[in-house]
Amino acid sequence: MSTLRPLLEIQELDLECDRLRDEREKLPARADLEACLADATNLDVALAQLEARREELSVSERHLGAEVAALAAKAKEVEDALYSGTITATKELEAHQEELRLLREKQDGLETQELELLEAIESTDADVAENREGRRRADERAEALRGTIAEAERDIDGQIAERVGRREPKCAGLPEAVLSEYARLRERDRLRGRAA
Repeated sequence: MSTLRPLLEIQELDLECDRLRDEREKLPARADLEACLADATNLDVALAQLEARREELSVSERHLGAEVAALAAKAKEVEDALYSGTITATKELEAHQEELRLLREKQDGLETQELELLEAIESTDADVAENREGRRRADERAEALRGTIAEAERDIDGQIAERVGRREPKCAGLPEAVLSEYARLRERDRLRGRAA
């Protein structure tokens, strides 16, 4: 009976340590941190897509801007020729007026498209800023969760150390063969740590 009582006390301390280790492993903040990191990854993917879209829009806007500038230059040439006084034939004058009208219409249409692109770029820039703000908040939340986890782990580790400290003197009076057999039996899954 003198061997059983300390062994049961050791087992109780070991089971408490097992429970504490399990609690440490399953801290709710760990799941929150994983969710937060998944959100951050999703934000990174979304940011890459937004930046790619922003680049496409910028390239399209630059090409359209160049096209508008070329049309404006052509319209200026036609207008200069029209009002230079060098064209005297009515038919040629009407042809130049019609060409100028068509160039201005096309220029107006392209300028409207360019404005739409600029608005899309502005909207995308706002989405990028919102994404970066979300990422900053996710980083802050992750850092806070890491702190919470570290604090909880320190607390649990202290509790485990206290129980291990209480366990050591109880082991001192038991034969090595008993402790060895106890440790071997504790490893069996079906006993769930109950070997005494």
